[in-house]
Amino acid sequence: MYIVNHFLDIEVLSTGILMPDRGSAPDTNAATGNGSIGAQAELCAQQHGANPNVVLLDFVDIGDAMTAQNNLNGL
Repeated sequence: MYIVNHFLDIEVLSTGILMPDRGSAPDTNAATGNGSIGAQAELCAQQHGANPNVVLLDFVDIGDAMTAQNNLNGL
């Protein structure tokens, strides 16, 4: 059982301070595609031999996180 952090940050005004990238959340939180939850889970499965049990997101209400989670659970 393991957890994966899946989020994309952007730097604030070249200060070195990072904040969640809300504008990219629809792609980051997609079920499939480049940089998606599904793509991250595939990398995890290759490296650890299993899909993550829990995926942590910054914006669960943006994108298609529930479809991605259902895919990971075989639903």
